[in-house]
Formats: sequence, C-alpha cells, structure tokens
Amino acid sequence: MPYKKGKRVKRRTHKISIEDEKELVDAPKSLVFCKGKVGKEVNQLMTEWRQAMMPFTAQKLKVVKRDKVKDVSELAKHFGCSTVHVFSCSPGGTHFRVLRAPNGPSMTFRVESFKLRADILKERGKSFLVSDTQSFSKPPLVVFNQLNTGANHHELIMTTFKSMFPRIHVDTFKLSHCHRVMLINYQKAHDAIEIRHYGVLARTAGVSAAAKKLARNILPKRMGNLDSVEDLFGKGGDYLSDTDGEGEEVELPQNFRKHSSGSHTRLKLTEIGPRLTLKLCKVESGFWAGETIYHSHFTKTPEEQADTAKRVKMRERLKQMRKSEQDANVAAKKAAVEEKKAKKEEDRKRKREELLRKQRGEESDDGEFEVVGEDVPEYAEGAHDGEEEGLNGAPAKKRKVTFGGAEDADADADADAAGEDANGGDAGYDEDDMGDVEDYTAPKKRTKKPLSRQRRKQLKDWKRAENAVDEA
Repeated sequence: MPYKKGKRVKRRTHKISIEDEKELVDAPKSLVFCKGKVGKEVNQLMTEWRQAMMPFTAQKLKVVKRDKVKDVSELAKHFGCSTVHVFSCSPGGTHFRVLRAPNGPSMTFRVESFKLRADILKERGKSFLVSDTQSFSKPPLVVFNQLNTGANHHELIMTTFKSMFPRIHVDTFKLSHCHRVMLINYQKAHDAIEIRHYGVLARTAGVSAAAKKLARNILPKRMGNLDSVEDLFGKGGDYLSDTDGEGEEVELPQNFRKHSSGSHTRLKLTEIGPRLTLKLCKVESGFWAGETIYHSHFTKTPEEQADTAKRVKMRERLKQMRKSEQDANVAAKKAAVEEKKAKKEEDRKRKREELLRKQRGEESDDGEFEVVGEDVPEYAEGAHDGEEEGLNGAPAKKRKVTFGGAEDADADADADAAGEDANGGDAGYDEDDMGDVEDYTAPKKRTKKPLSRQRRKQLKDWKRAENAVDEA
C-alpha cells in the first residue's frame, strides 16, 4: 500500500463485480504443499506449480511436520478446496499426489523428470517476462493430447485434471483472459504423462523487427548495409526479424492486450515452466487411503480384489466402532464430572445452612446448639467442653452446652470427686496460681500430614500386589 504525506493511501477501492464474485465462488480451488523432507529443487518445483495453479490456490500455505492427513482434509474443507497436490521424496524417488477432496480418489505419480523455469530459460537462451498482474490473474487453458485411449485410469486422469481448472463457456469466454496454456500430453511409448506450461505472446504481423525498434526509439543494427529505406521497411528487411517468422498469423475476433479486434497478429507459445514427466503408480478410492483401484506393478484377480474390498470395509467398521466407544467414554466422563460438581455444590450449600443455623442458635441435627452472646453459669449441670467464666472480670466467651440426662450428671460428679487433691482440698484454682492460669494456652492439635500422590499410588500398587499374591 503506497504512502502519501506519511500516511497509507488505499488504491484498491473498487468493488468486485457480481460476475467475478460468482466465478470466485464456483471456481475449483487447490492446495499445493510438500510433505516430509524435500530438497531445494523439489521445494522450488512446488512453488512454481503453485504459480501455474494461480489464481485459485493458496499462495502462502505452510504445512508443519506434525500435520496429519486429517488436518489436511479439514484444511481443504475449511477453504473449500476441491483438489490437494502433495510433493514428497523417498529413497525410491520423487512422488506427486493428486487428491480429490473430501472423499477421493487419490492418484500417486512418480516424477520421472522435471525442469524448473530457470533451466528452461537457460536452455532456450531467451527470457520471457511474465507479469503477475496479467498472466497469473486468470487460470490457464488446459489442452489434452492422446489421452483418449479408452483405459479406465486414463479417463480418471483426464477427469481429475479437468476438475482442477474452471470450465470454459464458449459464448461468454473473453480472449483477454487467455494468458497461459497448460498442455497435458500422453506418451504411449513410455507410458508417461508430460505436463508443459506455456505463456501466450502476441506480435503484430507484417512489420519487420527494424520498424518495431524504430517505433520504440531504438536504432536497429546493420543499417549501413542497406541501399534504401525500402529495404528497411519492405521485404528486404525480413532478415532483421527473429520473431516474425515464428507463430501463427490470425485475425483477432476480440481485443487482446494491446491489439485491437480485426488486426492481424502472430500468436506464439513460449514455455515458462515448470515441465513435468509423470508416471501413474497407484489409484486409491479414498482420500489418501482406501481400496487400491489401479496399480502399475501388481495385478489382482477378482477374488483378490473382493478380499481387499472386504478388508477395507472391516477396517472402516472397526474404526467407526472405536470412535463410537471413545465418544461414549468421553460422555460418561463428562457426566461423572458434572455429577461430582453437583454433589460438591450440594455439600457446600448444606454446610452453609448448618453454619447459619448455629449462628442463630437453632438446634442442629445431632441434638446440640450454640449459645452466642450469653453467659452460661460456671457450674451448670451437665455442661461439657465449656469454657469457665473469665478471670479478673474478663468477658465470657462462646460456650458449647449440651443438656444431657442423669447419666451425664453422674459422670460429672465422678469427675469432680476425682479432682480433689491429697490434702482434701478442692482441685479448682487457688489464689496463688492465678497468674499461671492467665498465661496458660492450650496446646495446638497435631495435624496429620497428607500423603503425596506418588505415595498413595505406591500404597495402592502394593495393596494390589498383596491381593494378587494372596489369590495365588
């Protein structure tokens, strides 16, 4: 986005037309990525194949190592992609997989050879600059050659590659959208499929190279060898041309780039790469899995094919059973957690109600109640666990009083009789011991340290081992 006076300025403020929006929704989309460890050349091949599949492909897709087939399927479903293209390397060579989402089939090709764009330009000796805004703004035209052999796997290949690109309607097709061509050729001698990617060049016909250079304010070379101006613009100037003799001269029915309709133009295909030579190895019925429909190295009898289909169905059935069992276990665990939470909440509510009842002085379930803010007599009959009245005028504290029967009164009398000292005196407080009583504090109760989780597990294992030994 450009800047103006230090601020970003929007340039793309136009709205997408209804036709373009409909084309964007209906067009088949694709994902292209590498799986596993690949070299630099294979990674560059993947990048150039993405450019060939533009504009309906994910240009900045990144797939990490931990991603699985299920993740790729969910990703394709999220973006609405119809095909997934995967490059991978193994000790046996480089492989190229074309997967139809979401239910297959899946085709695995062995890459016999490939050439990148830089190798093609170096081999030809001339460069063809491809503009991203024009040449890659529209999908390429797909041309099939010699694939109508009648074989089932060839028909499947043709159908799959047709589904990668949007359909062409002859009545509404615009010539200005034709910038690239993809040729898919079948080599019967080698039983291989060759894919080539071309760019479309357009040159004005009937004009020499010297005139074209003069129109661009460039002086042509070897003008000193000419006798007259006619040799420059006439037929004698054809020897200065290196491109007019190539291509096919046609009359344009529509405007094409800078050429108006009705003008005579020479069209030429220039290879821009990549170039692939593929050999079909295997076709599977599912998405990256399923029954093997075709294999180039093995041939199965009808009985073996039926046995394979049966095993695949059993495997799928077992997978569904395990998934349903896992879902049931997860639901049971969630129900147990919810039940435990409800029980805790119920216990918390009950304890809160008991605490409120005790604070109000109401009778609890065990026959006891608390007296808050009142002084209980020092020698109340049947008092247990009560605190004596404060010494030296200290205020009385909260006391827990239980009113029992005759048995409790007899037990209190025995306790008082046992509290007498050897001199026949009372076992109560003496005036000489008043200071010691005031400084007396009750010892803290020792709390048992809870066992750690590891220790509890060890004890549980030991108990289980003991039970096993006893049973043996």
